[in-house]
Amino acid sequence: MSGTCFDGSAHILSNDEVLKINNFKTKNDYSSLEEMYSELSTILGEENYIADLLTNYWINKTSISNSSLNFILLDGNDNLIWRSQEILNLIDTPWDEKVPDEIYEHIDTPVLESYIPSGNPECDAYPCDKRPNILFYYQELKGTLISYSIESDTEPKPEEFSDTCITLETPNEEIELVNNVLYKTQILQREYEYEDFRGKNLTVKLFTLKDV
Repeated sequence: MSGTCFDGSAHILSNDEVLKINNFKTKNDYSSLEEMYSELSTILGEENYIADLLTNYWINKTSISNSSLNFILLDGNDNLIWRSQEILNLIDTPWDEKVPDEIYEHIDTPVLESYIPSGNPECDAYPCDKRPNILFYYQELKGTLISYSIESDTEPKPEEFSDTCITLETPNEEIELVNNVLYKTQILQREYEYEDFRGKNLTVKLFTLKDV
C-alpha cells in the first residue's frame, strides 16, 4: 500500500502523570506537546512509554484510507505489475458472502502491533470513565509502510482484492484506517519489508475527560 501512512499509539495516563507532563511543559516554556515529544519517555519512564515501541494501550502501523491510497502489485523481482485505487471495501465485492464465518467474526477487530492484554483490542483515543486520560501520538508518513505477500499461479487482478477499515476516534477528529486486506477470501498478513516513506506531520495530544 502506498499513500498516507499512519504510525501511532495511545497510552493511558494516571492523573499524576498528566500533572507531570503539564508541569514539565509549563516549566520549560513549551507551547505544544509536539515540541516536547522527545521528552515524554523521560517524563513517564522509558520502561513504561516509548511512543512507537512501548505503550500500555495500543500501537498501530497502517495506511490512512483516503484519496491518496494506492495498491501496488509487484512480482517476485520487484517489477511493477499494476497500480490501482480501485480496491473495494469487502462488503462491496463478490467475495463478501464467501468469507468463512470464523474469519468474519473477527474481521472488524483492529489489527494492532500491540494492545492491552485484557479484553478485546481497541483502537481509539477517546477518554471515558475506564480510561480518563489518554496520550495520543501519531506520525503521518508519505509513501509505503505496509506490504503483503501473495502466492498465486495466475496474475492477481485489482478486483480480486478488498479491504476493511476502522475508525480511530478522538475528541478532535476521526481517522479512517485500513484494517484488513484480503485476496479473495484470504486475510493477508501485514509485513514491513518495503518500507519507503518520509515524515509528513507529527501529532501529540493529551486528552482527558474535560475534552469530551
